Amino acid sequence: MNIRKNFEALFLAVVALGLVGSYVTASERPIMIAASAASTAPALDMASIQTVVVSAPRLAATL
Repeated sequence: MNIRKNFEALFLAVVALGLVGSYVTASERPIMIAASAASTAPALDMASIQTVVVSAPRLAATL
């Protein structure tokens, strides 16, 4: 039983060190948002959104 607790503590320590090491060595990447008129996404009012309506009888009276 004591061996399991030791392995659990060792695993948690390794995970914590891995997370801290990953956070410390990560480089900051700035986010660039292009505010140009040549966007590839169409405007919402120009987009054609298809709507599907499905109607069917219920299979069960109560759910």
